[in-house]
Amino acid sequence: MSKTIRPKNYLSYSNKLILFCFTFFIQMHVLGQSKVGFFDKIMCKKLIGSGNELFYAGRTSEAMFTFKRAKMKNPNSWKANYHLAMSQFYLKSYLSAEENIVSALKLAGDKGDGELYYMLGRINHTLNKIDSAKTYYVKSREIFGKRFSKDYDLDILIQQCDFVKNENKNGIVNLRKPFSRKINSKYEEYGAILVYGGKRLYFTARQPETTGNNMNPDDQKFFEDMYMADWDDKSNNWVLNTEWMEDYNTEGFDALNFISRNGMYGLITVNTSASSEKTTSSSEIYEFEVDEEDSSWYVDPIINETINTSYFEGAATITDSLFDEDESYTQTMYFITDRKGDRSLTDIYSIQRIDDRWGIAKSETSLNTLGRETTPFVTGDGKYLFFSSDALPGMGGYDVYYCENTNGTWGAPINMGAEINTVNDDTHFQYYPELNKGVISGIYNFDGYFSYDVFEINLENTNFPFLKKDE
Repeated sequence: MSKTIRPKNYLSYSNKLILFCFTFFIQMHVLGQSKVGFFDKIMCKKLIGSGNELFYAGRTSEAMFTFKRAKMKNPNSWKANYHLAMSQFYLKSYLSAEENIVSALKLAGDKGDGELYYMLGRINHTLNKIDSAKTYYVKSREIFGKRFSKDYDLDILIQQCDFVKNENKNGIVNLRKPFSRKINSKYEEYGAILVYGGKRLYFTARQPETTGNNMNPDDQKFFEDMYMADWDDKSNNWVLNTEWMEDYNTEGFDALNFISRNGMYGLITVNTSASSEKTTSSSEIYEFEVDEEDSSWYVDPIINETINTSYFEGAATITDSLFDEDESYTQTMYFITDRKGDRSLTDIYSIQRIDDRWGIAKSETSLNTLGRETTPFVTGDGKYLFFSSDALPGMGGYDVYYCENTNGTWGAPINMGAEINTVNDDTHFQYYPELNKGVISGIYNFDGYFSYDVFEINLENTNFPFLKKDE
């Protein structure tokens, strides 16, 4: 019986089939791809369209879940991965956003567009991966060209990366330290204010215990309320008083913006337009005085048609009373408004109060940009103004700036640098010369969960000009 001799590279049909299937499986596993049916691809495109409508309507959380469904229908769609990453980025789910944007890049191959590289840059920028962020921004700019690059502020973003790299090169270390977990949570806390020598803390938060238990349908976060805590020397920690502020929080949005150093006067932003109360048509500025006998607050809206309008007004701060020879006093209040939103986004306005009579609010044109200015804080003597902006040279997102008033004119805003700022949003800076410290709000990574938190900053060994005592 003759023996059949086969070539060395010969494989039976069944072995070929097994090898093909194994190779295909490995390729699909490596590429993260699987075969997707025609109707699933169509459904994926429809879901992406629906998700975009929700996203641009401000309903970011709903958009994210819609993009997740799109990705489930077609895991091989780079656009589904991209849009999911985009929505997660704006919901501060940065690590998940990074995972999905990397998948989008792998799946897109040569089909990647300028928006994909832009979002890769934004996510890496937020995670402080500055070299990668700049590389992606440059790639996005090459794809977009000059015209569209300007719309995406790519030149500004690249400058921000260079700013950060220069600060890192100079060895500048950020000085902020988060308040304890008695204050900061997985929810958003911001707008810290210290009184009574730093022994009492006020802040604003969006926690489940919010008055009225209302939730914003756009971002699926609770309305904001004002909170208070006192320092306990025995436990060496803050003790939160959850009941004391109940009389002053509405069923809408309530944010405490300013309290005088003696704790007897303050300014609040109130917006009940989205609640059942509807006592305001938009965000409005209220003021309060404290009763010396029982410490209760008398809260009233500021009646002035150039302060509270049908637009957003809030984040108010005010100087101490400055008396003249006739014992007449003057104060200047600074606040934020979007009343010129067709030309800029949010701007700083100021208004004088002379002997309890408010004047006419005016724009601080030398400080305002086409972007967003927010959360101003003025020193009691009116000499220094601190605020946050997302359109001045900085590190990324909102940065904190300060400027000095000389003979009634504000100097150019100065970025406070990496000692104070980060690559993410930094807002609500307030300065306490008697304590040699400041407070600030920003993004904090707590075990992979990113949320807005409150921080304190020891300014004792810094050399900012506003720290120098007058001789």
